[in-house]
Amino acid sequence: MNKNNNKKKIRREIYVTAFFFVFIFVAMIAYLAHYVTVGSREFIYNAYNSRFSVFSEDVTRGNIYTADGKVIAQTSKDSEGKEVRLYPEDRLFAHVTGYSNHGLTGLEANYSFDLLKSHIDMDKKIGNTITGIKSPGDDLYTTLDYDTQKAAYEGMGDYDGAVIAMDPSTGKILAMVSKPDYNPNTIAEDWEEITDSTKGSSVLLNRATNGAYPPGSTFKIITTLAYLRGGNNPEDFSYKCNGKFQVGDYTIHCSGHKAHGNEDLLKAFSNSCNSAYASMGLELDRKEFIKVSEDLLFNKELPTQLSSTKKSKIAVEEDTKDSIVAQTAIGQGKTTVTPLHMCMIASTIANDGELMEPYMTGRIVNADGELVSHTEKVSYGKLLSLEEVNTLRGYMASVVEEGTAKKVKFGDLDVYGKTGTAEFTEDKKITHSWFVGYAQDENGKKIAVAVILEGAGSGSKFAAPLAAKVFNAYLEK
Repeated sequence: MNKNNNKKKIRREIYVTAFFFVFIFVAMIAYLAHYVTVGSREFIYNAYNSRFSVFSEDVTRGNIYTADGKVIAQTSKDSEGKEVRLYPEDRLFAHVTGYSNHGLTGLEANYSFDLLKSHIDMDKKIGNTITGIKSPGDDLYTTLDYDTQKAAYEGMGDYDGAVIAMDPSTGKILAMVSKPDYNPNTIAEDWEEITDSTKGSSVLLNRATNGAYPPGSTFKIITTLAYLRGGNNPEDFSYKCNGKFQVGDYTIHCSGHKAHGNEDLLKAFSNSCNSAYASMGLELDRKEFIKVSEDLLFNKELPTQLSSTKKSKIAVEEDTKDSIVAQTAIGQGKTTVTPLHMCMIASTIANDGELMEPYMTGRIVNADGELVSHTEKVSYGKLLSLEEVNTLRGYMASVVEEGTAKKVKFGDLDVYGKTGTAEFTEDKKITHSWFVGYAQDENGKKIAVAVILEGAGSGSKFAAPLAAKVFNAYLEK
């Protein structure tokens, strides 16, 4: 009897041991699979990967181009025959390309491994190795449109802020500008000045993807959606605006203290009436307000192939004070948003409620122009119903036709947008200027954009005219 018990015990221990090692083996396979598909890329593309210096001994770093073939980063040789990285457009694409001195940033960092790989014919590569000649690295073509980028950059003038534009049907980034900027050609000489924290300009920050701003009245798009999803009939909305709204001991004023009088929802939106929307915000179910905001990706990582993007945040809870909720409904309070995020919301409306994940890298080709790889568009999914889209489009069209942006010259385009004037200090006279929206030409070609100019003033006077320049630069092609 004892023998049988011992045998059973030994057999059980063997099974347990075998199961343990099988589990460890499966876990290792799973880890290796994850590393190959995900982790290895993160490691390889890390700017501190010392193997980059080894690659650069055999391969000349490839070029970076716009979608229409303009060189925005290239490798050349100086008078001593030493390789130097040049940026022919100086500041125009600074935050896009990044730099390759004092570390790597931007596309120079994210695609360094690709730019230092060479897919030329093996015979040529072997010949180059034998003769001690470097092989040419692969080239990267972005999705950026040169004229659109230039219109955005020049249109910003001396204002700090950001402009970002994308193709709603694909997610391709067409333009991305952030100011203040720097010249990547002189980054070494200018390093101490641009990293001087006492100046507080944060030159290296890409404001398009990482700038956290109060959205101002552009947030009324989200508040309107929350109102609609709360089961409210937009035809039933009615509000008499006398230019201000009192909540507790806090007063919210309409822009310029203007009294808009009797308004339906369409007029309240096109007039960008703070009083009407503050009142609306207090009527919303808090849980529903939070849910709608998060459905539109607030408090979440943005679904995008772009690296290093900041979360947008809405700070509303069920027990949040009424004054804060009222401010949040008009895009103030503690709510912050990135220009990229607002561009994605505009893009979703333009694309019948479907969000395409933003991306900036089109394709990689070898030195002979042969395709190595290309980026496929990716749908994140439906964020809005077609009914919601059509309602929001009608309101955004009204902003341009008879609302706050009616004086802006958009040309022969169909434009849908929302202006915003966002307070960001105790001095309410100093405001950020916002415009969020999209345009399409007679052939149905579309472009979505978000513009913010720091401290510029009203959205209708500054950001909206800049958006018009960006729209026309792209659609006139």
